[in-house]
Amino acid sequence: IMLFATDLDRTIIYSNKFVENYQTVSCVEHLDGREISYMSHRALELLAQAKTRCDIHLVPITTRSLAQFSRIIPLQDCPYAVVANGGIILHKGQPLKVWQEHIERTRQIQALDYPKILDILTKYQKYLTRTPSLVDNLFFFTKVTEDQDIVQEFILPSLEKDLKDLEWTFTLQGLKLYIIPKEISKENALSFLKDYLKEEFLITSGDGKLDAGFLSLGDIKMIPKNSEVYQLINNKDGYMIVNQGIEGAEDIFSVVLEQKT
Repeated sequence: IMLFATDLDRTIIYSNKFVENYQTVSCVEHLDGREISYMSHRALELLAQAKTRCDIHLVPITTRSLAQFSRIIPLQDCPYAVVANGGIILHKGQPLKVWQEHIERTRQIQALDYPKILDILTKYQKYLTRTPSLVDNLFFFTKVTEDQDIVQEFILPSLEKDLKDLEWTFTLQGLKLYIIPKEISKENALSFLKDYLKEEFLITSGDGKLDAGFLSLGDIKMIPKNSEVYQLINNKDGYMIVNQGIEGAEDIFSVVLEQKT
């Protein structure tokens, strides 16, 4: 049996700004009655095939909160999922107890850091368009100004310095800023799950900075061309480069379905 761990946003699902032809896509996520995420019809067919294959364990892996993940309809029947950037492993929709206990210990060790991070964020207050919030009691989320000069020349370099002596990391996805304890990571959760399920062969796909760690665990590793992680990885030997955009998901599922165990 093989484990296929895939990131969601901009890897297999896309927001409307990436949709050119609505005839070729289906909505996979609604919020307040609005359509907000899509997959191509073909990608949905391939996803359905992957889910029926008993030799493939499909594991969605995302920085989304539990509530945000639960909105993505086609993925709710996956037996396992990693959400909140590795802070929660779901088994049949419920947090896996053994992992939950490990994360709770981590949180307690870092309890004093949480107010420190909030203090650091007050320095950037006038450039934040959303009040920082704690996602699933695990990490911080906020949104930054659209002024790219301020973001690139002030916020990001300054944040790098501020977090240097703390066991925290950050990533910017568009205008969304996440600040996360290093211990709470997709790769830590996926390593645990791989051992827990006693899986030998691992396929990974992802597009962002927070995916770099878990991607590297894969026997087959797929990244979309020109994505954030594509720009970050200097040596792309060993990585399979798939198309960018909504059709890229079709490439990813096709590669998985071609594998024979």
